[in-house]
Amino acid sequence: MNDVKAIFLDMDGTILHKNNLVSEQSATIISNLREAGYKVFLATGRSHDEIKYLVPKNFEVDGIISSNGTLGVVHNEVVFQHSLSLSSVKEIVSRAQEQHIYYEVFPFEEQRAILKEDYEWTTAMLQGDTPPGNVGESEWSSRKDALAHKVNWVPTIDFNSFAKIYLFATDYDAITQFRAQLVEDQEELKITVSNSSRYNAETMAYHVDKGTGIKEMIEHFGIQQHETLVIGDSDNDRAMFGFGHYTVAMKNARPEIQALAQDVTSLTNEEDGAALYLKDKFLV
Repeated sequence: MNDVKAIFLDMDGTILHKNNLVSEQSATIISNLREAGYKVFLATGRSHDEIKYLVPKNFEVDGIISSNGTLGVVHNEVVFQHSLSLSSVKEIVSRAQEQHIYYEVFPFEEQRAILKEDYEWTTAMLQGDTPPGNVGESEWSSRKDALAHKVNWVPTIDFNSFAKIYLFATDYDAITQFRAQLVEDQEELKITVSNSSRYNAETMAYHVDKGTGIKEMIEHFGIQQHETLVIGDSDNDRAMFGFGHYTVAMKNARPEIQALAQDVTSLTNEEDGAALYLKDKFLV
């Protein structure tokens, strides 16, 4: 790994704890890596605007790839941006309404949105503090926080550009079938479909994912593919593992995700496994 120049970190399940926060220890290690000359980037399914709520006050990285590769930002400058079409967004929202699949539409320039007409059933789906069944604690708390503080209830979907649509259900079979149909219709809808848990799906612009985002980001910095290292834990990191030269999965990743990587951290995300792995490899 002597040739590593750029490190790309997933957030959920990687550097985020289940309380949806990055620890001070991880932030300090990231700062130390940057001081040592490494470029450190986030590569997340999260929207760009919500990241500031998940990290310590003085947290800094060299660039952020958000919404699974649709937006690349370096020091508040947009390096690349890829939007879903309005027609695709409306079709996916219509399907979600029909099947009562919870959804959040993420415009690039505005707060995430849900149609006002869907207020009753979307809020009813998220009753209770304890996640139902096998839904993850962090995903459940994120949805409840979004409904309470981050969703813009709108009469119509008429924004200019869209980063992604996030879709969620507490019924595993329902979201699995819904996601599978979106995958089948990717070419027709001109979308890319991914998921960061078994209970969600996310749709982005056609042929856009974390892998394409990393490619665009390193081109901006003049870094070569063989100089990249990526760390992730979930299905939306598959494209990242496919592009990155050195690939590391989290200890808490499912076995089929770990099988895609060259190495696995010895500690979980709750134990700051990603940051401590990097400290051991590059700072000791």
